[in-house]
Amino acid sequence: MKKKYRIFGEARKYVILQKIPTQKKWKEYCKSDKKPEDIPSNPNLVYKDKGWDGYPDWLGTNYIPNQERKYRSFSNARTFARNLELDSRTGWNNFCKSGKKPTDIPTNPDKIYKNKGWKGIGDWLGTGTIANRDRVYLSFEKARKIICALDPKIISKTEWANYCKSGKRPTDIPYSPDKTYKNKGWKGYPDWLGTGTIAHRDRVYLSFEKARDFVRLLKLKNEHEWRKYYTSGQLPNNIPTAPAVVYKNKGWKGLGDWLGTGTIAHRDKIFLSAKEAKPILKKLFKEYEIKNKKDWNQFAKTHGKLLEKLHLPYDLLRTYSLKNAESNFKI
Repeated sequence: MKKKYRIFGEARKYVILQKIPTQKKWKEYCKSDKKPEDIPSNPNLVYKDKGWDGYPDWLGTNYIPNQERKYRSFSNARTFARNLELDSRTGWNNFCKSGKKPTDIPTNPDKIYKNKGWKGIGDWLGTGTIANRDRVYLSFEKARKIICALDPKIISKTEWANYCKSGKRPTDIPYSPDKTYKNKGWKGYPDWLGTGTIAHRDRVYLSFEKARDFVRLLKLKNEHEWRKYYTSGQLPNNIPTAPAVVYKNKGWKGLGDWLGTGTIAHRDKIFLSAKEAKPILKKLFKEYEIKNKKDWNQFAKTHGKLLEKLHLPYDLLRTYSLKNAESNFKI
């Protein structure tokens, strides 16, 4: 049997007398034994088109949910905000929390007036300040042309950041051009600043063979001389400073091969496996009376060519692991 409820006016009058402050409290009240059976738990459905005007009206409260409020037009609301003479978003937030804000002025004007005139908090307050997300920047080509003509001392990303912090950067040129102009012409900070320097990840290097031929003509003797050369600024852009990384799996065989000295770095040498080395080492230990690590180190210093010929390492403990070297080779 369909329940018979009080007419809307009488039901609403009764509910208001209960002084229930919020919709949440109303739901709690409905679950209790206090609510009369002729007062509906879902008045929004029962009294639809019969006087229903929202829960604030039903409960007799003055609170109006944001989605039900009627706000002033953007122009009128902005005029009100500008007359407050606030200078920042923080000032605006503090004003909203003060309780002085009229209910027809939104706390979040950026959401209420989106696509209805909103241009940023600076425009809203009349300060002229424009948030980065609301700014309109120059095209990449125009912005880059201006930046390339700046102080020639600005040659790195760090110096660009310092320049931006100085307050000299035009407002229509972004602080983070790499983000603003992504997929719109951006090629890196060297291109942006006009330094001519090419970032390593963007460089096109010579093939391994051609690069190695160039380096060998320099007749450098060791890693120290190679480092001194490439830090001097004489190294061409198409020759990498870290050839071991660039030419890994593309021909790299070690710095000795790169420089043409024939020397092979320890990390690039190919040694016998521990299993293969074990019988040879035992024979050497017996022949040269090697009984401990000290004896081995002395032997290795004076028999480097023999070790190289046998494909054995100088440092047994590092190459074959401490456990293998000490237990299997007994040194």
